[in-house]
Amino acid sequence: MPPIRTSPGRWRARCALTGVLTVVAVLCAMLPAGARSGLNWITLPSLPTARYAPASAAAPCPRGQTGSCLYTVGGHGGTSVLATAESYNRSTNAWSTLANLPTPREALAAASAPCPDGQSGTCVYALGGNGPGVILATAQSYDPGTGAWSTVTSLPTARRYLAAASAPCPAGQTGTCVYALGGYGSKVLATVESFNPASRSWTTLASLPTARWALGAAAAPCPAGQTGICVYAVGGLGSSGDPTRTVESYNPVTRAWSQVTSLPTAQVAPGVAATSCPPGQTGTCVYSVGGTGPAAAVARSFNPVTRAWTTLPSLPTPRQEVGAAALPCPPGSTGNCVYIAGGYSGGALDTVEALDPPATTGR
Repeated sequence: MPPIRTSPGRWRARCALTGVLTVVAVLCAMLPAGARSGLNWITLPSLPTARYAPASAAAPCPRGQTGSCLYTVGGHGGTSVLATAESYNRSTNAWSTLANLPTPREALAAASAPCPDGQSGTCVYALGGNGPGVILATAQSYDPGTGAWSTVTSLPTARRYLAAASAPCPAGQTGTCVYALGGYGSKVLATVESFNPASRSWTTLASLPTARWALGAAAAPCPAGQTGICVYAVGGLGSSGDPTRTVESYNPVTRAWSQVTSLPTAQVAPGVAATSCPPGQTGTCVYSVGGTGPAAAVARSFNPVTRAWTTLPSLPTPRQEVGAAALPCPPGSTGNCVYIAGGYSGGALDTVEALDPPATTGR
């Protein structure tokens, strides 16, 4: 199956029409003021390297810097698959170029979690993806403390356009694990696997109820009626090639999946992250931003307590195949922001924008 930018079919053909993106931006700007009030998009310094289908994660800044940084790794520059790794320091409002990924790739996934056994601190994990002419099972970790990449145990299942998130390890294990969800191998996958940094090993878990690729994932409080932290799988393309609105949550304690409230409209290749809920709500929400075709400018959040989606201000630069992560906002804003980096809109983008949900009670 070819990349989603060039796949045949009614849905993806629409994605190639730049006029659609303009119309979507205009229509989203017409949302009621109440849907947009209290939240702001901030334009930030551009990525040094324009790209689509990268992966992003938040982790401690690289050596010589302090605080939390946004990491964006891999992707496609328009002419070739990239090994480029860059970090954005929200305190200095500047990007740094890091050691390259040992394996160039696009359509990979990333998450931050404790470094593998033998190292200390928090690492950024880069999983799977497309290498030049090959679907990869490669897993590598970047240690901000040393500025170096390490190769860790490969994914049991090679795949691209997968999603990843870090959350408590499944029952029977301790600590924090990295979860790899769905994707495309020889077919559309429902496969779910978790990597335990302490044992440097993968565990095969209960499959996604809905096989899909080009989905997003994040960890957030479990939906009402459950306790603890769950992993949410959001949107994507199903086995038939049709866009899906499906959202499912995995509970590490019960090792089971639950269906939660579907997206109001389908989002394929969105950026997904979890952070403080928008104004008027409390707790942590899951944010889903951008996507192919009509979803290119869409931004919305899911509240696990109410099990409801909220429409947010439109993404200023409509796009798909972005990197997304949540971390403290840049200077001039308070609290945590959802960062959207790079992406595709007729070509590779270097655009970086952040959504700032202002501080609310319970933040």
